[in-house]
Amino acid sequence: MLALYVARNSFIHRAPVRAKLAALFVGGIAIAFVGDPWSLGLLLVGILGLYGLARLPTSEVFKALKPILFVAAIIFALQWALAGLLPAILAVLRILCLVLLASLVTLTTPLSTMIEAIIALARPLARFGLSPAKLGLVIALTLRFIPVLMNDFREIEAARAARGARFPGLGAAGPLLIKTLRMTDALGDAIAARGFENRS
Repeated sequence: MLALYVARNSFIHRAPVRAKLAALFVGGIAIAFVGDPWSLGLLLVGILGLYGLARLPTSEVFKALKPILFVAAIIFALQWALAGLLPAILAVLRILCLVLLASLVTLTTPLSTMIEAIIALARPLARFGLSPAKLGLVIALTLRFIPVLMNDFREIEAARAARGARFPGLGAAGPLLIKTLRMTDALGDAIAARGFENRS
């Protein structure tokens, strides 16, 4: 869902990372409270316009949206069946806006810069027992392994398709979960071996 940094020379790339994170926070709240599909549609067009201003290729938009299209389709169908067409449209538009806005931040900000900013912002929370370094590690691993998991999903789906399996997407959940748990165990052992769990 969240893409990795693409180097470009644009004012969005040069914007301070804290300003981009603040804009993402405010934008996410605004998107959640907009209840008009036309307004959400205009907001979606505006976010796509920011991709153009950032000089990001169109392929990056599709990369950002592709992983959640299947989930968005399920949410749309459920919302339509349970609440009606308008709530279904609003839910999908909100998802698209949020994913594209978050992806815009990660596409225009080096991961190391983003993690440093998040750690700096989280330092006041250390007095409540939250470790800024561990928070930064969690966020870094999450952003790093989303593409890895998507690649694993595609490999599993390709193997299932070669065997003539039915129900694309659903049948891959089990093998993907097992592979993810194994990777998590190996990663946890590597972190423990380096003594990171003892850092504050």
